Amino acid sequence: MKLFEYPIDSKTLLRKKRSIKKELLAGDCAWIDKRIAVLGGSTTNEIVDQLELFLLYQGIRPTFYQSEYGQYWQDSMFGNSELAQFRPDIIYIHTNWRNIEVFPNLQDSEQTAHEKLSSEVERFTSMWNKLAETFGCPIIQNNFDRPDYRLLGNRDIWDSHGRSNYIAQLNMAFYHYAQTHENFYINDLDYLSANYGLSDWNNPLYWYMYKYALCLDAIPFLAQSVSNIIKSIFGRNKKALVLDLDNTLWGGIIGDDGVEGIAIGPELSNGQAFSAFQRYCKSLTEIGIILAVNSKNEYSNAIAGLTHPYSILKPEDFVSIKANW
Repeated sequence: MKLFEYPIDSKTLLRKKRSIKKELLAGDCAWIDKRIAVLGGSTTNEIVDQLELFLLYQGIRPTFYQSEYGQYWQDSMFGNSELAQFRPDIIYIHTNWRNIEVFPNLQDSEQTAHEKLSSEVERFTSMWNKLAETFGCPIIQNNFDRPDYRLLGNRDIWDSHGRSNYIAQLNMAFYHYAQTHENFYINDLDYLSANYGLSDWNNPLYWYMYKYALCLDAIPFLAQSVSNIIKSIFGRNKKALVLDLDNTLWGGIIGDDGVEGIAIGPELSNGQAFSAFQRYCKSLTEIGIILAVNSKNEYSNAIAGLTHPYSILKPEDFVSIKANW
C-alpha cells in the first residue's frame, strides 16, 4: 500500500484505520504472531491502533497489552497479573519528557543537579532491569523529546540548570545502557519530534484534552518508527535496494544525452543532488544492504554511466546489473 511508503499518508491512516486493517488481514501473508506490551506514560490507544497497521503491513500480526494510563512504572516494578499472563514477546515503554519526575531548579548547585540526574537515570534503569529479569524479552524505550520552550533561551542547552541540557544528559545515559545491554533498543523520539517540528509535535491541545504526548497527526510517524525496530528484531527487514538509472542515479537520459550530457557531480546543482543520493546508496552497503540495477536501457550505456568520473557508485558496487529492453 502506497500510504505506508515515503511519505506516509498520516491522515488517511488515521481516518480509515479500520478498513485498512481489514484489507491488510485479508492479504496472503505468512504471518508472524507476536504479543506486544505497551507500557505508557500517557494515552496509548491511537498509538497501538497505528502500530498494529504498520506491523500488519510488515507481516507481523500483533496482540497487544496496554497499561492503564500512566501506569508504566507500576506495571514494571510491582507486577500485574494480566501482564504476567500475557507473557509479552516484546515490551515498548512509551514515555516522553513529561514523565521525567524531577528537573533541576535554578537555585540548585552543580552537585544537586547531578544528583537529580543520577536519581532519574536510576529510576529508569531499575525498571528496565526488573522487566528484563521478569520477562526476558526485548525492550524498546523512547528517549526524551524536548518541551517546545526554553526557559533559559540558548543557555538552556549547555547550562546544567537548563531542561534541554538535562534531557540531553538523560538521553546519553539511555544510550549508554543500550550500548551495554542486549535486547534493549531506543526509539528516537528526540529525532522524530525535531523532524516533525517541535511546536506542532508538542501541540498542547492533545495533551490537555486527551493526554496524548504528541499531536494526533504525528502518531503514525511514531508508530512507523517503533514498528521498524520490531520488524528488525523479528527478521523482517528488507536487505536489497533495486535502482533504476536515468533520472535516478543521474539526471537525464543517457541513451539520448550521452555520457557527457548526464547530470552528475559538482558542476551542476542537480548533479550535486544525484551525487548525494549515490553517496547515500553506497553508505547503505556498509550496513549490509545489497544494491542492484533494473533498468530499461542499453547495458553499454548503463556501464558508461556507472564509470562516469563523477559517479560515486561503480559497477562493482552492484550484485546484479540488468539493463535491457
